[in-house]
Amino acid sequence: MPIKMPRPVKYEPRTVVELLMEMNTYSRLMLDLAYYSVVVKDTSIAYEVQRIEDKLDSDWSLLVMQASLAVRSARDAEEMVSVFRMANALDKLSDSAADIAMLVIRGLGISDPVRAALLESEEVITTIKVQNKGLEGFSVGRLYEIMTGFNILAIRRQNHWIINPDEDEEIKLDDTLIVRGTLDSLNTIANVLGDKLALEKPDVEEREYRIAKKIAYMKNLTDVMIDLAFHAIVNNDKTAATEVLNLEEIVDDYTHQTVIEIIEKFHDNTLEATGLLNFIISMENVADAAAELVAPLASDLPIHPIVRKVEEEGIERIIKIKIPENFRETKLSELGLDDIGAIPIAVYRDKKIIPLPRDDTIIKPGDVIVAKIYSGMEDNLYEKLDNLGLQIEGIEIEEEEEED
Repeated sequence: MPIKMPRPVKYEPRTVVELLMEMNTYSRLMLDLAYYSVVVKDTSIAYEVQRIEDKLDSDWSLLVMQASLAVRSARDAEEMVSVFRMANALDKLSDSAADIAMLVIRGLGISDPVRAALLESEEVITTIKVQNKGLEGFSVGRLYEIMTGFNILAIRRQNHWIINPDEDEEIKLDDTLIVRGTLDSLNTIANVLGDKLALEKPDVEEREYRIAKKIAYMKNLTDVMIDLAFHAIVNNDKTAATEVLNLEEIVDDYTHQTVIEIIEKFHDNTLEATGLLNFIISMENVADAAAELVAPLASDLPIHPIVRKVEEEGIERIIKIKIPENFRETKLSELGLDDIGAIPIAVYRDKKIIPLPRDDTIIKPGDVIVAKIYSGMEDNLYEKLDNLGLQIEGIEIEEEEEED
């Protein structure tokens, strides 16, 4: 199945916000699908990633044309830097995703130890088959209403894919859904749909697994960087922006160390070494994209309102959970955030940030937990945290009006 060559791009009157939203949605979707194609060695979804990249390349060109026409003053030019930076960062994300998917198409793939380690991520991507006849005809939006903590990335129906399905898309019996969320949430969803999660970790040697764990940690770290970068933009959070730049240096160091380890271990296995080296270089490019996102904020340039609007209207949201001063110290796992599909990505403590907090990380009074949720989870999350006596920022709950 050939990959499309880039098509010629001619100007058409599409708004900057429309183009940026499309790039934002699909570049991050591409990354998820690329990782999925690697874990399950699925060439069909890898080809879909390549096709989406072709479309986003055209979007990027159109956005540059449209944004250039919108600049009328020096202030416009300063604000437009953040738009161009975001567009460039999203373009890098899509390029990185396409590079990862290309490993599968070329048969390089990723070794069993790495695939096993990737299955231990905070956010899991897997497939669920619709086998509950009672749910046939339910729309994607209705599924989101009755279950929370997940996102449907794609639907495989017989021999074709529906990528990023609309909320009015109806599911059918025997559809295969590619879903993303916490393990607890996905187990619940699979049970409702009449299926079981097919997450089988390959058996691997401990020695091989050590390198794999480093690569999986890099993947988790770059995921957090992207989330923190968008959080920083929306909330004008320079502390988070600085942390993203610090993490980018850490990823660079990890890349250097891991390249050496891979060459030493797989010097007699060119195919294996090539696949792993390309994989970690792609992840380093993801880290670079996150750093580019926060560059205007770190440089004290104004953030264009369009940039904030794009992130605020996405399916994923970043919220802050404030821990009151009278709160008893407890382990992060005991807060039960996983039960409702909230994924902690960092903990603010005084003027420091703890990225990728573990289940046994002690949460202290005055801490602020930065977590990722999916749209539609607000009510359940608010109720859960309210019962724990925790405060929440970044969520607006619409209260029902009392009848006269």
